[in-house]
Amino acid sequence: MSERFASDLVFILVVLIIAALLGFLIGLLIRRNQHKKKCTILEDEIARLKDEIAQLKAKLDACQREKQALLDEIKAKTEGTFDAKAAADALGKKVVQDDLKLVEGIGAKIESILKERGIDTWLKLSQADPDKIKEILLEVGGSQYNIHEPGTWPKQALLMVESKWAELKKYQEELDAGK
Repeated sequence: MSERFASDLVFILVVLIIAALLGFLIGLLIRRNQHKKKCTILEDEIARLKDEIAQLKAKLDACQREKQALLDEIKAKTEGTFDAKAAADALGKKVVQDDLKLVEGIGAKIESILKERGIDTWLKLSQADPDKIKEILLEVGGSQYNIHEPGTWPKQALLMVESKWAELKKYQEELDAGK
C-alpha cells in the first residue's frame, strides 16, 4: 500500500503543480490584458489632453493678438498726446512722461531694474505680465524684492498711457504700496 500511496501522492503533486502553473499563466494573461486596457485608456486621455492644450494655446494666441491690437490702437491714439499740465493738476505734482516712479510701488531702484530689462515706458509697463516683472525683480535684485507685488503696475501704467489721471489718482489712493 505504501507504493500505491507514493504513486498517488506523486500524481496529486504533479496535478497540483500543473494547476498552479495554469492558474499563474491565466492570472498573468488577465493582468496583461487589464494593463493593456489601462494603457489604451491613458493614451486616449493623453491625446484628449494634448488636443485641449492645443485649443487653449490657440485661444491664448488669439487673446494675445487681440490685446496687442488694442494696445497698438491705444498707442496710436495717445502718441504725442501727453499733457504734463493735466497730469500735474490731477496728481498734484510735476509729471514727466514715462516716469515709472509714478506707479505706486515703484521706486528709483525698481525703475532702474525695469529700464535695464527694456521696460522703459508706461506703454511697455502696461503690456508687461506681472509674473514676468516679478521674475525680473527677483533675478536682478534678489530675494529682497520678493515683497513687491507688481500685479497692479500694468493697470496703473495703462491709465497713464490713456491720460486718465483722475482715475489713476483714485486707484492709487486705494492701493497700499502698489498692492
